[in-house]
Amino acid sequence: MIQMLFTVGTTLAGWRTVHIGSLRDAMRWGCTVPLLFSAMLVSSMIAMRHNTLGTLAVFRNVAPLITLAIEALFRVPIQVTRMTICALLVIILGVVVYYYDTLQLSWIGFMAICLNMVFAVLERLLQRFLLAHDPVDISKPGMMLLNNGCGLAPNVLLLMLYQEPAMWEEKVGGMSASSWALVALSCVNGVAISYAGLRVQQLVTATTFMVLTNVNKFLVILFGVVALREALSPVSAIGVILAVGGGLMYARARQQLAASPQPPPTEELAGLIEKKQSGDIEAVVVDSERTKLGTLKAT
Repeated sequence: MIQMLFTVGTTLAGWRTVHIGSLRDAMRWGCTVPLLFSAMLVSSMIAMRHNTLGTLAVFRNVAPLITLAIEALFRVPIQVTRMTICALLVIILGVVVYYYDTLQLSWIGFMAICLNMVFAVLERLLQRFLLAHDPVDISKPGMMLLNNGCGLAPNVLLLMLYQEPAMWEEKVGGMSASSWALVALSCVNGVAISYAGLRVQQLVTATTFMVLTNVNKFLVILFGVVALREALSPVSAIGVILAVGGGLMYARARQQLAASPQPPPTEELAGLIEKKQSGDIEAVVVDSERTKLGTLKAT
């Protein structure tokens, strides 16, 4: 909650960069994405309380499976190749090897990780929809403001539910200067994460972003082993390499799938495109035909 308040204050300090095109766009974004954003943050903190950093980093590689399940549930056309299937199998193998060796996963920790991945995938899919498929007229700082400002509401309810304000005096009184420095650093990091999550993919290539994501996972595990003294045996290290490597393989497969050349349109589709350009048919019909064509190509 402190991080979210800090992000709101920082964004308002640069209010000239905040642009929200209409009330409708603000409602479309503010009533959906921030709720998932808040749920993702809360479930992440609960998961970190009951698991090691290495466990979180390894199990989050299963997120593509959850993405596929959600897309199938909402009947989104899914493109699957042999490489994507192999990558998912490698990820599962890595998670199984890591879990079999560490055995440090409680049921509460497992459920927290699963919920966190579901919320994270839903939030990313909804963001992609509102940014690409049915875009909103909101600047990136405006999205940061809505994510953190509207996301505060459910956090306040949780504070009251767990009666945390009554413990603030005791907790704050026992904090040292180094503890306050860590809190301040986490606030700055929160702003950076909020901004980077919306902008990095626009500033670097897909390959660079893919490498950054997987290097980050290795750094998280390394930090847990070196700084937090988390155990990492040779067998669990193999599980980490398999899981993260499978994630890298999956991202590469999706990139190749997206970059593959599209087949020439059929006579029927070409006719629909011509009608669309002349204004005789709704765009949604052409988009539907393109979707069908992409599905047939993937199979």
